[in-house]
Amino acid sequence: MTWFFAMPTMTGTLRCPRRTDAFLAAKDLPNRIVADAMTGRFIYAEPDMPLWHASETLEQDKLSALLAREQDLLKGLVTPAIIKQELGKHTDLLTGLYRTDYLYYHALKLMSSGREISVAFADIDNFGEINKRYGHVKGDLILKEFGALLQAHTPPETILCRFGGDEFIILMSCSRETLAAFAHKLRQAVAGYTFPDNIPVTMSVGVATAGRMSDRSLPHGRLLASLINKASLASTSAKKDNSGIKNLEQTTDSESA
Repeated sequence: MTWFFAMPTMTGTLRCPRRTDAFLAAKDLPNRIVADAMTGRFIYAEPDMPLWHASETLEQDKLSALLAREQDLLKGLVTPAIIKQELGKHTDLLTGLYRTDYLYYHALKLMSSGREISVAFADIDNFGEINKRYGHVKGDLILKEFGALLQAHTPPETILCRFGGDEFIILMSCSRETLAAFAHKLRQAVAGYTFPDNIPVTMSVGVATAGRMSDRSLPHGRLLASLINKASLASTSAKKDNSGIKNLEQTTDSESA
């Protein structure tokens, strides 16, 4: 009898089928998987492996599956189909963008390597009024097209996700000034785009950076949360004074979320 074994991770949960006897016979596996295992090409997925890491490993190493193990016991199989199903749970249904756990995974990887990261917090101006005047259906259409517009104007290495509501986060490994200049171009693209019913849409952006620091006194997770929070506050400030974009000074190691 096949059932599911939940594997908690930092950015999601891997669910892989296992048998109650904790063994998978060779005859139960596709020939390609057996061949991979026999040639030593198989890579194990541990219980704490992030979902995104498992996905990258399968793709980069061109593997048919990962063997799931815990304390040297074989627990099951992680296949591309399982990964795809789990990734769907971390995708925003309206915009098709990933949620913030995707950003956290990639941001922590960059921070662990000592690279500089900057975050832009983009917020649609007066979105509540748009919903009241034109209705939530039109509001949802705007959110969907807004997300697609941001995605179309961001380079492949950029991490883009929907934070919640009408708020989006952009992460790049660059200086604050570089991301601010990029955000300015995005604001121009949004302002020049024709949204449903010609509804005028603009956005305010807050930008903050963690800088290039190889030795950080704060855990990376807390530092990243502080960075996102600062960018959010900067976006709110830009909205209030109609400046469009606000930059914050570099976040230091001593600052907490």
